Amino acid sequence: MKQIISQHGWAFDSSLWKELKNIYRKNNWIWQDGERGYFNKTLVSPKWINNNSNKGKNIIIIHSLGIHLIDKNTLINASHAIFINSFYQFIPDNKDRKLIIKSLERMKKKLNNQEIKPMLNEFYKNSFFPNEINLNFQKTISSKFNNANISNLNSDFDKLRINNKPPLLVSKDCNVLIIKSTSDRILNNNSSKSFIELMSKTQTKKPRILEIENHGHIINNYKIFNLIDNWIENKYD
Repeated sequence: MKQIISQHGWAFDSSLWKELKNIYRKNNWIWQDGERGYFNKTLVSPKWINNNSNKGKNIIIIHSLGIHLIDKNTLINASHAIFINSFYQFIPDNKDRKLIIKSLERMKKKLNNQEIKPMLNEFYKNSFFPNEINLNFQKTISSKFNNANISNLNSDFDKLRINNKPPLLVSKDCNVLIIKSTSDRILNNNSSKSFIELMSKTQTKKPRILEIENHGHIINNYKIFNLIDNWIENKYD
């Protein structure tokens, strides 16, 4: 059995994976989405379908803060893990720390003052940089602003302030692919490097690290598919 569980990051929803999900389902993969319920959707935390075959694949695809949002049992029972611009600690321990904390405080204030639309539009613009915002995504998300769940957005936003590195989240034998964008305006490079270093120390198999140019915090679905497909088929070895 081949199955995938995805987890989007903060202020996104499962529509982030629309094209990618369609590709895998057409190729007979079982795909389930984790959903945080930010925009008129029910909170969903998928579980693995029982797989009695040793040849099966349980693959998690996680974006950004998603590593702190996905069910821990789902993580530990994954055979393969793909982390896209992910982190353990969002706020870096470098010269940018104070600036990032101030930026988070400004965003938090706008969330609490119901200034969600301009704040999120700016966030999405920076997330897709250096590319334009995907028009289908923009149309889908914009129509949901009026139904935004401020409580859920606030609660998960606070997880960006986590300063302690969590314990091992995937099994030591899990195959790990880390995709890092070189033009990411959201995730500080130091935070990304710290995550890569920690995963490299804890995994039995050395994680595959792919640095992607001309993409920001959000990577085009078709680009992700090519990267994952080549990795699963061991075309990078």
